[in-house]
Amino acid sequence: MDIINITKKYGEKVVFSHFSLHIEDGKTTFLTGASGIGKTTLFNLILSLERPEEGSVSVEGKVSALFQEDRLIENLSVMNNLLLVSDDKDRAERLLSQAGLGGEERSRVMTLSGGMKRRLALVRALLTEYDALLLDEPFTGLDDDAKKNMAGLLKTEVGNRTLVVISHDEDDAILLDADSIVRL
Repeated sequence: MDIINITKKYGEKVVFSHFSLHIEDGKTTFLTGASGIGKTTLFNLILSLERPEEGSVSVEGKVSALFQEDRLIENLSVMNNLLLVSDDKDRAERLLSQAGLGGEERSRVMTLSGGMKRRLALVRALLTEYDALLLDEPFTGLDDDAKKNMAGLLKTEVGNRTLVVISHDEDDAILLDADSIVRL
């Protein structure tokens, strides 16, 4: 994954000016920095949700993503949210159980707590077929035990694929055994 000499502006505000970054395939890269520095903008550029004014972003293979917002369908059940991205119900049930959501398959998303929704959104991102997984503030709303559990699940499930994590909390890089930390 390569970000090559990009410039990105919003009106007069320059977020990136001739910025380049190589993200190594099969490694965990942790992107961090102060609020408003451009972490989510970079996330959106990698996903081609936004375009740079100059430069290019090169991503090979399939990408799965977890946004800052959970983006779940509140009126659907937990399992039906997962079946939107994968028809592997057995794997979905296994991941739900590992995420501490076993027994919630039929619950409507609107009845879940914020932390439960976040764990469900992480499971959904893992169920999507991908070569690279991008996570924006993946542990928002999770207590320390849930963070550790989800970090362990991520490390196991991602395996030797590319993982890019955006977070303001550098402790998350330790939880995920990041191969590199990039401070924006």
